[in-house]
Amino acid sequence: MATIIFADKTLRYDGRDFEKRPLGGTESSVIQCARELAKRGHQVTVYSNCDAPVMDRGVMWRPLDGERPDTCDLYIACHQPELLGFVRKPRRNAIWVLWPVNQLKHYKKFWRLWLHRPVPVLMSLFQAKKYSPVLPQHEPQFVLPHGLPDDIRGRSPLTEAPPPRAIFASHPTRNLHRVVEIWAKHVLPRVPNAVLDVYGINALKEGDDAWAAWEGRFLPSGMSPQVKASVRVHPPQSRETLIAAMRSARVMLYPGHKTEAFCLAVAEAQALGLPAIVSNITVMPERVIDGLTGFVHDDDAKFGADAVRLLTDDALWRSQHEAALRYQQGITWSEHAGRLESFLLSDLEPIYRSVLALPPTSNVTQ
Repeated sequence: MATIIFADKTLRYDGRDFEKRPLGGTESSVIQCARELAKRGHQVTVYSNCDAPVMDRGVMWRPLDGERPDTCDLYIACHQPELLGFVRKPRRNAIWVLWPVNQLKHYKKFWRLWLHRPVPVLMSLFQAKKYSPVLPQHEPQFVLPHGLPDDIRGRSPLTEAPPPRAIFASHPTRNLHRVVEIWAKHVLPRVPNAVLDVYGINALKEGDDAWAAWEGRFLPSGMSPQVKASVRVHPPQSRETLIAAMRSARVMLYPGHKTEAFCLAVAEAQALGLPAIVSNITVMPERVIDGLTGFVHDDDAKFGADAVRLLTDDALWRSQHEAALRYQQGITWSEHAGRLESFLLSDLEPIYRSVLALPPTSNVTQ
């Protein structure tokens, strides 16, 4: 058994929030990875902006502003270099690069990586490509994609094609404005009965008018009543509701954003069998198999044209729906934890494997 500590300074949350409310990709990933490591017999603690210590599913959660730990076998700082040093004397330091990797080379941050020399845990080939030579290098690079939870993997194909519904499921700052412009100009005139459902983490409450609150900011101004009626912005929903919405849509429309480091929204949509149209931005081409489980387009007219095809052509939708279910299941969080364990705890294998009586494993770097 190894002692493992995570530290994350993003939202105010603990492990119980995974079942209670919508979370961002960082928070949900920390919870699921920590739970799986605990299942493998490790002593896992997460320090976050939580309100008080709490034990959840084998993981101890503690407030970041409480007493700092002295040591552990493995310390994982969640992206922020200022979290390096939170554990005074860990046997091994790692930094889980959950955001764009170029943020690490900021002049106020990169010196911390040289001071603490953490092993970078990357999530995509794009991150590996963009990892700056001014940062301390680690060979081999460790590229470990996010796990996908069991509730979205292994679904059966739908027996009937859904109605002409598209879905956007991300923060409205991440190109919702552009998606609605494409929708109004290239999609709705050709599919007048189509609906664009907008989900994600946002400030709307039940009964709020998104157009009144967001027009000219997250939503384009000057749209016709028909366009406004076809774009339905939902307040935050439960995970079960969002999964049902994805299973009852025909296509996800999400160009991507410069801040994407993995894009769990598209990864989970694809695993559920939902074709997706994305742009050639950061990691987005890694999330979709172009022409097989969706399309990759930088041109708005082509983006819109293929959205129309997926909304109206049952044969094309069926082909991409079944291909996504076949090829885009990703890895489980259990497998993710196993690869992390193998790569970062290899020095401790004689200790914890003798306790857990686990079979030997080899390092997996991507």
